[in-house]
Amino acid sequence: MGSQLRLGEVLRSARNRDPSVPFIDGYPNIHHVTASRVLAQIQLSKGINPIAKVRAVGEWRRPAVLIRSSPWKAGTDETPWHDLFDLDNGRVRYFGDHRVDHTVPVGSTQGNAVMLEVLAEHQAVTPEERALAVPLLVFEAVSRNKTPKGYVKFCGVAVIEREKQIEQEAGGRTFPNYRYDLSVLDLSAEDDQVDWAWIEARGSAKVSVDDTLALAPSSWRRWVEHGHAALPELRRQATPPTGGRISNHSDPENDRSPLTLFPAPRGKDAAAASSIAATGMLEDLTAGMLMAKLQSLKVHQRNGRRSRHKPLALMWAISRVATEKPHQAPWRQFREEAGGLLAEFGHPDSP
Repeated sequence: MGSQLRLGEVLRSARNRDPSVPFIDGYPNIHHVTASRVLAQIQLSKGINPIAKVRAVGEWRRPAVLIRSSPWKAGTDETPWHDLFDLDNGRVRYFGDHRVDHTVPVGSTQGNAVMLEVLAEHQAVTPEERALAVPLLVFEAVSRNKTPKGYVKFCGVAVIEREKQIEQEAGGRTFPNYRYDLSVLDLSAEDDQVDWAWIEARGSAKVSVDDTLALAPSSWRRWVEHGHAALPELRRQATPPTGGRISNHSDPENDRSPLTLFPAPRGKDAAAASSIAATGMLEDLTAGMLMAKLQSLKVHQRNGRRSRHKPLALMWAISRVATEKPHQAPWRQFREEAGGLLAEFGHPDSP
């Protein structure tokens, strides 16, 4: 007991799940770090991985839910959505597991059902109810040893701030899904670590909820005490404002946090580039900066006339983001949807 999950640490999640092996391929074995005499072995095979509930001291509680995002799968038929990570400002936008080929009602797939259950607990109005709420442990798949599979980076502990039922698209077909806005909590008081003993205690039938809180990060305990009203001060933030107070806009729909609209280019370093683009390591994008970038957009010119294909393509891409459609699309789909605009507004000699 007592192993630590360290913020930003990359762990090996291999087929070899032997918890007695400390390292695999040069990286800490996640099944060694999370080995437990109380809990069943954790799973990270899916995006949403709940640990089974236990009946502890008169109440049912779930020790944790492990969330994994796989950027290298984003835009595929299997995973048409693009999770957005802005860890410098303590925000993650995560999509549920309903897919285009599912025939069951939205919200009834295993992952969404668990997340909606967690949401209800996170929206509890009293500290006593929030004390039973499930912590989300967030991981992001990263590329190591020339493969994007089998390596995850620990991104922190999160609560669900809000959800929204949305329409998404895959293979030219729309389907419903859920989108969850997560607040990632500040762990600086614990030197950016989470004690796995906390999760073990939550899974022990002999440990009271008050005793589990004694092992929780201080930001989690403060959230239990004060609820969502305290999140502006409890979110992780890379550079707190002057005075040390951590504050953010409470509504990610209207704030200026740099949630990336478009995925990073795919290539040899695609996973690393995607991580940089999504975690806020790029400059914060305000409305004024966006307008300046649009005004400085380099546009092809021929015979003294500006071509219009790039502005039209940008407008088409923005419309997809605004309507919750996948950020990437095959050339054939762009040609079908924007070809009429190019024919009507483009110049005859434009590329």
